[in-house]
Amino acid sequence: MKQQSERLGIKIVGGLKEASTPWSGASLLVDLYRKLEMNELANRVLPAKKSAKGLQPGQTVESFILLSALGGENNEDMQCLRDDTGLAGILGYQPPAPETARQWLDRFHDESLLIGKPLQGSFIPEESAALAGLREMNKRIIWSYIKECEFRVSGNSGCGYPTG
Repeated sequence: MKQQSERLGIKIVGGLKEASTPWSGASLLVDLYRKLEMNELANRVLPAKKSAKGLQPGQTVESFILLSALGGENNEDMQCLRDDTGLAGILGYQPPAPETARQWLDRFHDESLLIGKPLQGSFIPEESAALAGLREMNKRIIWSYIKECEFRVSGNSGCGYPTG
């Protein structure tokens, strides 16, 4: 008698580990992030790391997107994602530790841009280079959505608003 795995046209080889996660639906968000090639864009437009070890900028951004989508309220909640072996299996890496995530966010702050801040009143500093990189990522996401809407409208299937 054939093994069940052969009936499906696949052969299961040893070494596989079973892991589950209550956040398996996050795989759709991960797929979208990767289909839009946001990982590559983040690695290109965000500041390079000082060390080759650890996560790339795109993986860290992906982790923060998941943290937000899954209800995380602060950096400490990153530990819940980090401890989930099923989610790590979906991602292909383990999300950053809370302290590592905080340090990564600190890189977006540029103290030199605060020079000239008045002692009283409001002050909006110039955008740091790291924040400009995040702006580029937002533009890619927004334009991808707009292009999809234009396609749907021209195809008469709509994008949430009337076409006529």
